[in-house]
Amino acid sequence: MMDFITRRRAYHMLRAGRNFKGLFKLIKPHILAKDPDALYIYSCFTLPEWAEDDAAFFKRRFKYLRFAAQAGHIEALHEVGLIYHTGFGGVEQDKRKAAQIFKAAAEKGHPASMLFYGLDLFYGSCGIEKDESLGISYVTQAVDNGVKDARYTLNKLLKLVELSKQQSAS
Repeated sequence: MMDFITRRRAYHMLRAGRNFKGLFKLIKPHILAKDPDALYIYSCFTLPEWAEDDAAFFKRRFKYLRFAAQAGHIEALHEVGLIYHTGFGGVEQDKRKAAQIFKAAAEKGHPASMLFYGLDLFYGSCGIEKDESLGISYVTQAVDNGVKDARYTLNKLLKLVELSKQQSAS
């Protein structure tokens, strides 16, 4: 496992977007040791000498995102969910699989996954059993974590609940 200093340095190098050769050298032994952070970071960049076109890069990226997700990396889990949700990069779209992945990431505290999972709960979609109140709870957590469009979504869901109550009362 990468120690705190190495992990912090690796993420800093990734965010800076330069010296990917040095970054690869730093994380390579950790990739071989199947460290979740190293696997995730490795999925995020390419080097000219690898001569990857977009399709080859995406294929490697998806492979290592799945490895990182299986090893418990929360951001990788969310990104794999997004790929299955959208069918990006030629991956067969599978919203049920995506929903299960978003559920796992949400339960681990990933804010954007909380929004996706909350919606699936609220509507009972993608194979997730309907639970409006738990769905609202997850969307509220997404709002509290500053997820884009979560507040708008929460307001819409609350209006639907209110409308449903009004219709039931009449």
